[in-house]
Amino acid sequence: MRPSLCSALAIVCCGVLALAAPERAAAATTVLFQGQATALEKAQAVGAELWITPQDMTRINGFVLKAEGLCRDEVCIPLRQDAESKLFSKREGQPWLNLTELARRVEQTYARDADSGTWSFGELPVARREFLRSAIAPDFELVDRSGKTVRLSDFRGKKVLLTTWASWCGCRLDVPAWQPIYEELKGQGFELISVAEDTGGEAAAGPIFDAAKVSYTTIIDREHRISALYNFVNVPSAAWIDEEGRIVRINEGTYAKRHPLGGRSIGTDDYTPALRDWVKNGSKSAHVWNKSQVSEKIRAKSEDEARAEALFALGTYFYDRGDSTKADLYWNQAETLFPDSWNMSRQDWAVTEPTNAGRNWAAKRRSSEKPYYRDLELKK
Repeated sequence: MRPSLCSALAIVCCGVLALAAPERAAAATTVLFQGQATALEKAQAVGAELWITPQDMTRINGFVLKAEGLCRDEVCIPLRQDAESKLFSKREGQPWLNLTELARRVEQTYARDADSGTWSFGELPVARREFLRSAIAPDFELVDRSGKTVRLSDFRGKKVLLTTWASWCGCRLDVPAWQPIYEELKGQGFELISVAEDTGGEAAAGPIFDAAKVSYTTIIDREHRISALYNFVNVPSAAWIDEEGRIVRINEGTYAKRHPLGGRSIGTDDYTPALRDWVKNGSKSAHVWNKSQVSEKIRAKSEDEARAEALFALGTYFYDRGDSTKADLYWNQAETLFPDSWNMSRQDWAVTEPTNAGRNWAAKRRSSEKPYYRDLELKK
């Protein structure tokens, strides 16, 4: 039987607000969002609700308190500042905003560890709205291995292959395999962004990048943010993104080539020729999907699966702090809600059960009725 997410272990999600004057939290408060841990000095808790200052709201998620409401980009939630509400309160001249109520209004999932005062918030659904509707690739801001901030939007005007892998997957063999392909195509307005979905961080993924002597863009994504943004559940997965920032193909099982591994082989030799054809022919390539086809191929994400991503980030936070018990607890909670995510399961096993990771993977594959990778659907 699946445990309740609002259990005594203090995971809180979408509770009902009992409006009361904020009271100072007994413990320090930390908010996790988009890979950042923000420590708050003035956060106040009322039961299952988190009240913060307008300044901290902006620090955390970019929402700004304006005369017309609480706004970020094109999203603006009407808000009266002359009366108490579920979203707004004023005490001794200090305005307070309810971060958890905002999350409910924008359909953002979250989770809480009450013992430590740590709250984890998933991606804002508005960030994926155009992705799901119009196949616009979600922008992101991550730091590469040299410390440089990388944004997908920086590559407008180029064709981009955004591909994922992990040190705990045989697809790590693709890291050197992509280098000659990149050298071949980079002069044709092409960029490759290789993202290691690896909570082990630089220690796990860095040596693999270094050994391959790669010159393409490399990122180590410890919180699996790219998988969350693009609804990926496995590695390797990839998206083709055109010069205008639109996805024209999105797949799982996107190997650079077939590789021998342990007396068998993994991967496919079919994907790279299709990629070459797209880089050469653009929208005229037989392998390009139109907007409707891409929208149909994007994996749908349930509310439980979105909540699992907030839980996974919470587990990663405690893993970083050496609390393996809580890390495993929240990762297990995430896997219960999102059993289709091989990324979450395999990452957990790689950290908590490295000697049994292979056996766990094999057992899950045998018990699953779904294919490990969805068909590439490449035209011959």
